[in-house]
Amino acid sequence: MRSEQLKETIKEIAEKLMAREDMQKRSLRLDEVFVSNSSRPVVRVYIDKDGGVNISDIEYFHREFEILLDAEDLIKSKYTLEVSSPGVDKKR
Repeated sequence: MRSEQLKETIKEIAEKLMAREDMQKRSLRLDEVFVSNSSRPVVRVYIDKDGGVNISDIEYFHREFEILLDAEDLIKSKYTLEVSSPGVDKKR
């Protein structure tokens, strides 16, 4: 799978997760998805919400997203999943 296509597919999975009721209750939204093009890819997902995300939000999203990503088996090699906030300085 081409890297741009892989990124779009991963983004779709993240968007579906964000649409779930448990994520809606947390008021989380997807900000950005990045996928590196390397032998051990890095999947970096930025999430946010009004007032900013906390570590509990990040841990919860990471755990749920990793389950979905592994189930899809899109990345055939080992990969690193990073979930973070875009930060307070991010321009909207």
